[in-house]
Amino acid sequence: MSKDSIFFNKMFMIDYKISEFFYIKLKDELNFVYIIDAISHLINLSFIFYIIFFINFSYIFLFAISTSITYLLKLIVNRKRPYYYFDKRFAILVYENHSFPSEHTIIAILSFIITGNILVLVTPILRIITLKHWLSDALFSIILSFAFYYFFSSIINFSGLFNQLIGFLI
Repeated sequence: MSKDSIFFNKMFMIDYKISEFFYIKLKDELNFVYIIDAISHLINLSFIFYIIFFINFSYIFLFAISTSITYLLKLIVNRKRPYYYFDKRFAILVYENHSFPSEHTIIAILSFIITGNILVLVTPILRIITLKHWLSDALFSIILSFAFYYFFSSIINFSGLFNQLIGFLI
C-alpha cells in the first residue's frame, strides 16, 4: 500500500470517528440537529446580506464565482455525506451525495476574511456536528476559501467593480 493511500485511509478514519462521535451524541436529538442546522444557514445568509448590502455589493461576484466552482467540484468528487453512513434522518436542507467541498464553510471563511467577525466560524463546526460534512471537507474548504479570496481579489478590484457597475446603471 502506498504512503498516499495510507494517509487517505487514516484521514477517512479520523473523519469517520469524529462523525460517529457526534452521531452517538445526537441520534436521539434530531430536533436539536434540525435547529442547529437552520442556525448554520441563517448565520451564512446574514453575513452574505451584510457584506453585500453594507460593506460592498461587488462581493456578490466573489460569492457567486466561489459557489459555482464549489458546486462543480461537488459534482466531480460526488462524496457521500457522513449521515449516509449513520442515519439518513440527519438529511435535512442538503443534497444527498455532495459533501466535498463544503460550500457553507467556503462562504463562512470568505465572510470571516471580509468582516473579521469570528461568529461566522461557528458555521463549519455546526456542519460537522450535524453530519452534513466530514472534517476533511471543512479543512479543505478553508484552504480553498483563502485561495478563492486571494486569487479573485488579485484580478478583480471589488470596490472598482462596484463603482463601474453603478456608473453603468446610472
